[in-house]
Amino acid sequence: MITTLLATIIVLGVLIFVHEFGHFLAAKRMGVRVEIFSFGFGPKLLGITFGETEYRISLVPLGGYVKLYGEHSETLPSIAERERAFAFKSPLQKTFIVVAGPLANFILAFLIFFAIFALVGKTYTPPVVGEVLKDSPAEKAGILKGDRILEINGKKIKSFEDLLFEMRRDENLKEVELKVKRGEEILVFKVFPTWMEGSNIFGKKTKIPVLGIRAPSELVHEKVDPLSAIYLAGKKVYEFTALTLLAIYKLISGELPFSTLGGPITIGKFAGDSARLGFVAFISFMALLSINLGVLNLLPLPMLDGGHIVIFAIEALRRKPLSLKTQELIFKIGLIIIIVLSIAVFYNDILRLMKGWKLQ
Repeated sequence: MITTLLATIIVLGVLIFVHEFGHFLAAKRMGVRVEIFSFGFGPKLLGITFGETEYRISLVPLGGYVKLYGEHSETLPSIAERERAFAFKSPLQKTFIVVAGPLANFILAFLIFFAIFALVGKTYTPPVVGEVLKDSPAEKAGILKGDRILEINGKKIKSFEDLLFEMRRDENLKEVELKVKRGEEILVFKVFPTWMEGSNIFGKKTKIPVLGIRAPSELVHEKVDPLSAIYLAGKKVYEFTALTLLAIYKLISGELPFSTLGGPITIGKFAGDSARLGFVAFISFMALLSINLGVLNLLPLPMLDGGHIVIFAIEALRRKPLSLKTQELIFKIGLIIIIVLSIAVFYNDILRLMKGWKLQ
């Protein structure tokens, strides 16, 4: 329980803090006065003022926030320095400040992945048969423990993960041809997989093809040069961004059930689980969550950064801001949406706990 709690505080604290720090730097760059930059939420524990900004440490260490001068509609009548107020900046400048938050999350994910690839290298499970299950398709075909799989259906593979990926690409897979190396021999086997109930990468129940083999316990760490580390880190960010967008699309289309969504408790469980697996697993999870946070904040929903961007785009087209009354209505609608979504994901979390989840 303590591990899970600490891991959750670290993950959420770092990700939200980085997000707000992006807004902070961009606001400074655009000449907007930052009145408060807080590490944490809730009551102020202590604060120090440097220049025009008060830097705070607040009670709840789950992220932070920035308070911009002239940010809220109710303060506009009392604005004395229009050139330093967020509300009176151009739509492009306001968009830059808002986009900087999610952008900071993507940059953090890139830096984490770069550090992993540069210091640890590419990590994968070798395509070696660690175990053959009794009466399985693999056993019937003649596959033995220790066989190294070279190809599946004529396609070369480098890892056990490649094998699983190729297996699950074909929804009508009936036969698999495996080229394996056994000692000094190269052998070819035809395997007829069975289909069993499992889960896809989004957690949705589905049928998956099974050969009846298990991966070995060892991992391979392949060193890469700095340029390759940059490329691989960028590729990871792109892949996880695309995966997050695909998951959102599947949720909207109804292909992915809403029950797969999770809230803070789900995040905490995965944070705790990854922390117990080691530092690399923990920061990899942090990078993935940072990408999710960046993507979700760019959705065009009121209250989110993406909703603000839509409003700024409308301002640019109209060449004048929306009325305060209209903005207030939009944000009230957004607040209702956020509250409903929060209740829903908390409900999913509670159901999972009732079904036997353990937070260790």
